Amino acid sequence: MYFGLILNVEDKKIKNLRELLNSKIPDTDIKKIMKSYEQLGDIIILTIPREYKNLRDFIGNSFYETFECQTVLEKGYISGEFRRPYFNKIVGNDFVTIHKENGILYKIDLSKVMFSAGNIAERIRMAHVTLPDERVIDMFCGIGYFTLPIAKYGQSKVWALEKNPDSYQILLDNIKLNKLTDKIFPFNIDCLDFNPDFKADRIIMGYFSDDEKFLLKALELIKEGGVIHYHNTIPEKNESNLKSEINKILAEKGKKAEPIYYRRIKKFSPGVWHVVFDFKVV
Repeated sequence: MYFGLILNVEDKKIKNLRELLNSKIPDTDIKKIMKSYEQLGDIIILTIPREYKNLRDFIGNSFYETFECQTVLEKGYISGEFRRPYFNKIVGNDFVTIHKENGILYKIDLSKVMFSAGNIAERIRMAHVTLPDERVIDMFCGIGYFTLPIAKYGQSKVWALEKNPDSYQILLDNIKLNKLTDKIFPFNIDCLDFNPDFKADRIIMGYFSDDEKFLLKALELIKEGGVIHYHNTIPEKNESNLKSEINKILAEKGKKAEPIYYRRIKKFSPGVWHVVFDFKVV
């Protein structure tokens, strides 16, 4: 009964939003706008078609009134080593929110750090990949995208490395928010400078880079038979070469990759996919 009531309330909001937008936008284009929006906590992010840029404020305020949210942003771009996002604020007064996903609280500051709703399936998967008592190193942990689900739902401990001081401060907040101070060891450090007195059972490499120095560093940190979760962006035409390219790098250290899992996570740009490749180092 209660769940049905929630659905009815949401359905009513969507209906009201469509009616608001329909006063200036045709039905076919409303579907395009509705399909592309995402909500993170109390913030809504819109992708506004080029032909409706002149109605940006009208569209943004329509969402703001309907969802009674904190802020509405127009999607911009991501730039730099730290992948800092740049959004256009349409209405509202704050870029900071708490987003709940899979039972985990993520504090986000969208003026400083990115958060991709499209990666939700991978964050959920990472909650279930570890074995009891593993030592996990997240080489580019950000605000805890993969670190938090591993620590919350697995029986492992995570050494969370983050170079960006803004992301690191939010990571500290997220560790406390989720009461994981006994399972996550955060370091504001370049992963290339991290030299622990142990070898990891598992390493997460969530940063997009073709520079082989990061994979070589992961090989220094991983134990024999350990697992690496390797993320990158790959043109479709080169996808079949990914495993052989990784094996070329591993061969420099007398190692090879034993494939475990491969998946396209989402489209990154035309003809290019964000992929994840899990492999055992042998």
